[in-house]
Amino acid sequence: MRRPLLSTVAAAVTFGIVLGAAALSDAQGAKRGQVTDEWDNPLEGVTVLADPAGADGTQQTTTTDDGGNFSFIGLGSGDWQFTVLLDGYQGLAQVANVRRTGQTRPLRFEMPATPAGGRFRERTEFRAEGGTPRFRFEDDERFEFEDEDGEGEGTYGIVGLTAVLTVREYDGPDDRFSLQTPVVVEFPSNQFNSATYNGVQLQKR
Repeated sequence: MRRPLLSTVAAAVTFGIVLGAAALSDAQGAKRGQVTDEWDNPLEGVTVLADPAGADGTQQTTTTDDGGNFSFIGLGSGDWQFTVLLDGYQGLAQVANVRRTGQTRPLRFEMPATPAGGRFRERTEFRAEGGTPRFRFEDDERFEFEDEDGEGEGTYGIVGLTAVLTVREYDGPDDRFSLQTPVVVEFPSNQFNSATYNGVQLQKR
């Protein structure tokens, strides 16, 4: 006579656990995303902060992997502010709604580079005899260049009489430039009428 009662109790307990799990799933959510630079290169080691803008919870912190990816779990339902920070780049933030796991769109950040150093006040171009190598510096910290193997672009900063160029995108036979391998252009004087790149003399045009 007691077996049906025990079965009923067991079923009720199981049902309660399922409801509790479902309620927790509804209340907690996850968010994932990716951080790249303006040339679609993934950025590793970016600090990502999640702050509850209109949701219950406390700040969470994570970092991006080598593919620029990050994820948060256990976020309360509601609006969260996500902030990305990395030395040498402009910090960004955006607010996104979190519902429950798997039901929100991934975040995407494109961080503008902010290289240290000065810049030219107007577009300035240097060319070697014959046309290459060629460098064109813009007043917004961007540059374009061409050498015997291909062409590329990126950002630059001038320190003293040296321009340190970080190539963000290169179109050539081999992608020999990376975020960690800057190109260096040297100037003989602060008149910036000529430059030297890999021992080749470049004249201002």
